[in-house]
Amino acid sequence: MKEGNIPLEIKAFFEFFPGQTLLVKGKPGTGKTIFAFEVLKEVCEERNGLYFSTRVTPDKLYELFPWIKNIVPEKNIVNATPNKIMQVFGSEFELAKQPFNFGSALTFFKMLYEDAEEMDNPMVVIDSWDAVLNCINIKDQAAALTQSLCELCHEVGTHLILVSETADQTLLDYVVDGVVTLTDMEIRGEAVGGQVYSEQLSSRTTRQIELNKLRGVKREQKSYVFTLENGRFRYFPPYSRQTIPKLRPISNVDDDHRSSGIKDLDNIIGGLKRGGLNLFEVEHGVGLRYIPFLDQIAMNLSSNDIGVVRVRSAGASSSKDDELNKVNGIYQFKPKTWITWRLEKLFPTSKEYMDFFEVIKKESSEILELSLMESRKEYAEFLEQLGEKHSSIAEFIGLDTFETLYGEENTLKLLDEAISRAIENREALIAVVKRGMKTIEMVTKLASTHFVFKDIMGSMFIYGVQPRTVLFNISSNEQGIHLAPVV
Repeated sequence: MKEGNIPLEIKAFFEFFPGQTLLVKGKPGTGKTIFAFEVLKEVCEERNGLYFSTRVTPDKLYELFPWIKNIVPEKNIVNATPNKIMQVFGSEFELAKQPFNFGSALTFFKMLYEDAEEMDNPMVVIDSWDAVLNCINIKDQAAALTQSLCELCHEVGTHLILVSETADQTLLDYVVDGVVTLTDMEIRGEAVGGQVYSEQLSSRTTRQIELNKLRGVKREQKSYVFTLENGRFRYFPPYSRQTIPKLRPISNVDDDHRSSGIKDLDNIIGGLKRGGLNLFEVEHGVGLRYIPFLDQIAMNLSSNDIGVVRVRSAGASSSKDDELNKVNGIYQFKPKTWITWRLEKLFPTSKEYMDFFEVIKKESSEILELSLMESRKEYAEFLEQLGEKHSSIAEFIGLDTFETLYGEENTLKLLDEAISRAIENREALIAVVKRGMKTIEMVTKLASTHFVFKDIMGSMFIYGVQPRTVLFNISSNEQGIHLAPVV
């Protein structure tokens, strides 16, 4: 099934059987109306949507959502405002005084259909169902009327979406075929082991659609994050790591900033600060999915004749590193004197290697001190050799690797040396930190820019601490990495 703006489970739900009924719940402002329009766009045939509005006129709807004109023509927007409903029911019968059955529901629909053009199998949206029930003062018989409408929809094969202004569970949840709930959520920075970390106190707002019930459809996952950017509903499926294609280089943003090669990121921060630390923090749950993001930055820098040196973070895939090394101007630094690169290969699992390494740190610290001294010397020589090939060198450093090997104090010293080189050479420095590192609080204070990679419901997101930004979803295709704001 082709990926679109609504979850694939929703598409499958409406394709499963004709006459499906879906209850869309949520508090005001959570995006229920936009979601209903997006379902109309992706599920029903063009100009085959029928929208009952209890709130606004067609002109106002088109002003707010101009993209719906081809889906819901003006004749198919039914005036279901309170005055209209009372006028209809007052002239036909006293609805509140009689029991509901199939015939009553049919009469109800026919009265509201009178202003709409005739269509075959339209998809009907009533926005909002609460307003209709309140207007005709029959909330105590809401389930009975809803049941009648559902039976009618099943009989004639017409899909129905009922929009509700409450997120609470009611009897209606049991009557309809499907229920989804839209909510706003506050997302905070990750806390690890009780560690006090200032960013954990800050929060970002995100939007969630919960698939509470979809009769006959398997839910791949229960909830997804979505955005309402540009007045459109768009959900974010799980993100899987992909290899970034070779793209056309993007030149410097200005004299003080290198382009990241990710246009959306450049638009947010104005490019990578030359002579400053550009810090990327990785939270738990992200795994290695952040690596293509940094790969695209490295590839763009190298495409602009800048040498790129990478000291990988712990756990980074060597096979992916090998692929990136095929790009001219990108160099993976693995010092011969760095004892850990050689010892790591001797152990079948990372746990066994780390257990052994902890013993070395406690009982043979002089070995690591020698390794650090020799490695720093070798790295300086490596940079000097590359300086003969390239006019400028950008460094990518996995600080978690340094902290694991040489401790907190040495990590900060090594970072200070790297920042000094970046300032002296007016070049961008990119560093990676991971949650749980002991030096993270200090490192973040040294950063010119600071972004955090975060996993939410299987999707990849990034947000700015410096500068402060909203959440952005990360996706990629043949044009590279893209960022979509959660608004």
